[in-house]
Amino acid sequence: EADKFEKFERWLRENGADYSMLELREYVTKEGVGSNLSENDEGEEKKEAGMKDSNNVSSDCQSKNDESSEMRGVHSRVNIPPNTVCVSIPRKCLITVEMGQATPIGQSILNSDLDLDAPKHIFLMVYLLWDRKVNGDKSFFKPYYDILPKTLSNMPIFWSDDELAYLEGSYLLAQIADRNDAITDDYQAICEIAPELADIATLDEFKWARMCVCSRNFGLQVDGHRTSALVPYSDMLNHYRPRETKWTFDDESQCFTITTLQTIPAGAQVYDSYGQKCNHRFLLNYGFAVEDNREIDGFCPNEVPLELGVMPDDPLFDAKQEFWTRGDGPQTSGGVGGGVAALAAAVTAASASRHQHLDPNAVVSSALEAATAAAVGRNKQLHSNTSTRNCSLSGNISDDSIPPVKRVRVCVSNNENTRILFSMLRVLACNDIELRAISSSPASSINDGTCPSYVSRALLGLSASNMGTALASSSGVFYRTCRDIRHPLGLRNERAAMEHLMETVGRALAMYPTTLTQDVIDLEDEMSYPRFSNKRHAKIQVRGEKEVLHHYAQWARTSLDVMDVIERELESELCGAWEERKQEELSPQPSFDYVVRALEEEEGMGTQGSLHHTIVRYCADVLGALRREEMKNRKRIKSGKMTESGSGASGFV
Repeated sequence: EADKFEKFERWLRENGADYSMLELREYVTKEGVGSNLSENDEGEEKKEAGMKDSNNVSSDCQSKNDESSEMRGVHSRVNIPPNTVCVSIPRKCLITVEMGQATPIGQSILNSDLDLDAPKHIFLMVYLLWDRKVNGDKSFFKPYYDILPKTLSNMPIFWSDDELAYLEGSYLLAQIADRNDAITDDYQAICEIAPELADIATLDEFKWARMCVCSRNFGLQVDGHRTSALVPYSDMLNHYRPRETKWTFDDESQCFTITTLQTIPAGAQVYDSYGQKCNHRFLLNYGFAVEDNREIDGFCPNEVPLELGVMPDDPLFDAKQEFWTRGDGPQTSGGVGGGVAALAAAVTAASASRHQHLDPNAVVSSALEAATAAAVGRNKQLHSNTSTRNCSLSGNISDDSIPPVKRVRVCVSNNENTRILFSMLRVLACNDIELRAISSSPASSINDGTCPSYVSRALLGLSASNMGTALASSSGVFYRTCRDIRHPLGLRNERAAMEHLMETVGRALAMYPTTLTQDVIDLEDEMSYPRFSNKRHAKIQVRGEKEVLHHYAQWARTSLDVMDVIERELESELCGAWEERKQEELSPQPSFDYVVRALEEEEGMGTQGSLHHTIVRYCADVLGALRREEMKNRKRIKSGKMTESGSGASGFV
């Protein structure tokens, strides 16, 4: 036991591995066992590594020869210049997906139609478990197996109930439960088609193998073939960003190599980057959370999911539900979406009609009938499937009358998910006129001018029930789904959307037992929240979630304040007194331009707690454009009112 790492390194060297510029070190921590893990920048292939400082800085714990410690890192023996291959592991020392597929259990899986949660991981797990059991001490990989951690107590799926309680209020609890359920389902499914798996591994051992593989495997291109592999020694580099090394499989040397990207001083820890990730992925898959999870440019990838749905007491519930669920087919049922099904049916019918030499009107009629039938059938299928997957906003109660809750992951950024969030908020905030405007097609956008608009709607997979009743929008813009409203619909709607955002964020924050302020204070207490402990990593995770939620709360509050200013200006414009007030400087209220300048100045301060640039740009650009449009409308209204007054009209209606 005492020399298992010496045997491991000797085994590697005897089989052609070269890492002579590096050495392994073990770390002492206040709370025993843990292991940090890593992965490449491209996907969810991961690999395990030793513990490191939660701030992405080398651990300052002293090293010692304590073989009970599972916390290790790789350090340089000498100064290593850039572009130097510091690790080379020959192909024969890699465990690949194909090796797992070649086992009897792997063959049974390949010959079945099992829908497994992570197929590549499964085959690596199968080889790991099968080889250890069947070949035992004779296994070529025994020295590698011996240094794998016996337990993975830092992984949340192995946490006790008391440790899971540290995550109260976090959506990560549901993900942990889902991960446990998925692993259990995979184990039971494989045992049904390959009963020998139960003789090789218990469910707990299967879970252990899953997390070993999940946290250690590399996604590789070997001889032009995409695969995944466990790579001994290379899987022990800790995480750090920005990355200091890169890795690949070298087809010429038939070795897995790690190359430095910068000078690494003698004695320094040698890191790998696990990629730019939210802390929930680090914690769930690797067993740690990064204390300051930020990129060089200040971007923080930490995310939190916000849940949105049409409330059952909404007066426009039925109409909003139709638009809310539009386009959900492929995501929710696994089948062909309504639009695709309708289009396929229409094309088939049109082709058949042409072959029968029918006139163009008959071709259109045939296509319409086929598309409508496909759309109606699809809607019935979605309705029947909805009862098994719907949940209310207040719980997980199935109800046919409630549309699916949509979850969108957002971070402190103005990325695609942020735009989707705002789009869905605008839909939920719609009044009757706005909803009809965004959900109705003013004209066919996919025909040649001879095909009526209801054919277009059928081809787009929209329900047949309202094909002829839609109201065209005054702007002539047709929105396909609730994800497509990328611009404000009007000042009233945008205000209602921001108020809805405030309520949504408030509900999410109310789920936590502590405040963000308290979390920050707690993390300063390293006696109560020791470094590398599960308790501290849980606290880091929930603090990150709350930081994102507070960002969107600030976004909503700030935008509502700015819209107050805009509405005062619009009121003055309509009353015809704005210019007079402006000239006489009688109004004590700040103008829109003044408020925007103040926001930009606060952003420029760059201090902690100052406004994020996404909020400032939204207020200046998006609300600014909305203000200009509303001003034009008010001026037209005012001009029309003056014209009517001059011609003897009794008043404005």
